[in-house]
Amino acid sequence: MPPKVALLCRSQLLEQSLKKFLSGMIVPVESADIVVTDHEVDIDKPLLRIGLDDRADLKKPFSRSQLMIKLEEKAAQSTTQSVMHAFTEDEESSLEEKIGEILKRYTQEVIETVKEHYETKS
Repeated sequence: MPPKVALLCRSQLLEQSLKKFLSGMIVPVESADIVVTDHEVDIDKPLLRIGLDDRADLKKPFSRSQLMIKLEEKAAQSTTQSVMHAFTEDEESSLEEKIGEILKRYTQEVIETVKEHYETKS
């Protein structure tokens, strides 16, 4: 499923080009997965910045396929980050407990193996 995209561009020419390239994917900012912009924007959504400078994610000029690849990369990156944030403290402590239990069992097995080894040598 393609990402939902919002456009926040100062350049009308760029915005019109993006509307043609992204037909069917454009939604309001509130519903967007990614915001495509040509300037710095302070927003709590993943940004795909288009421009000529070094901070741009996608340099001008670009093709539709280059744009789509960058959007897919941003969407995947965003998904990965949200999954990482979903790893709550409860899950983390639960993981620590499970690892602790495994280590205890392993330690006990090693001790038993060492004891058995030395008992057979006596």
